[in-house]
Amino acid sequence: MPIIDYINDAFTEIVTWHVTETEDELLEHVSLTPERTKKCQKMPQKQRMEYLGLRACLKKLNFDLDVHYDERGKPYLNIDKHLSITHSYHLVSVGVSSFLLGIDIEKKRDKKIRNVARKFIRKDEDAWIPKDMHYPEYLHIIWGIKEGLYKLNGGNLWNFLHHYRVEPFNIQDNKNIVCWISDESSSRKYYAYHKMIGKHYLVWVLDYEA
Repeated sequence: MPIIDYINDAFTEIVTWHVTETEDELLEHVSLTPERTKKCQKMPQKQRMEYLGLRACLKKLNFDLDVHYDERGKPYLNIDKHLSITHSYHLVSVGVSSFLLGIDIEKKRDKKIRNVARKFIRKDEDAWIPKDMHYPEYLHIIWGIKEGLYKLNGGNLWNFLHHYRVEPFNIQDNKNIVCWISDESSSRKYYAYHKMIGKHYLVWVLDYEA
């Protein structure tokens, strides 16, 4: 199955691909240079399928370019666009934007997210999150936002309780959620968005001031 979701808001595009094809079928959707083929052949099977899913998404976005990684493992393209990549089970999402961005996709797992909430939900966040039927949804979205912030920041700040904060939002509103990255000397504001794709939460964070 190829694309199952496509987001386009003039400055940002995100493609989500459900990788159900065989490897041979997936190869029909991508363009592999000799260098890419050599790289792909060295990968274990799971990583190889993820790589082909990434290549398929980039081709659909009309950015069929090589992906490079900086010293912290953050992906980028050698063009004036920002790139973010995320995987969950058989889904791969790829975002390209004029703005610095971080994306995350996670499968809906209410019991698990409740069990780990204390590791990423701050006390000031817990104070405003409704303790009703939507509680797990808030947890999933906040987790995705903080993962997105972590990726956007290049993995520099790892403490989800100390370095990342999400301001109150309504679960029915999926845009312009205010969130922050803070360190010992400064704080910076970002904006997050979310969308449900089947049983997965897709979250993306943008830096409009970079």
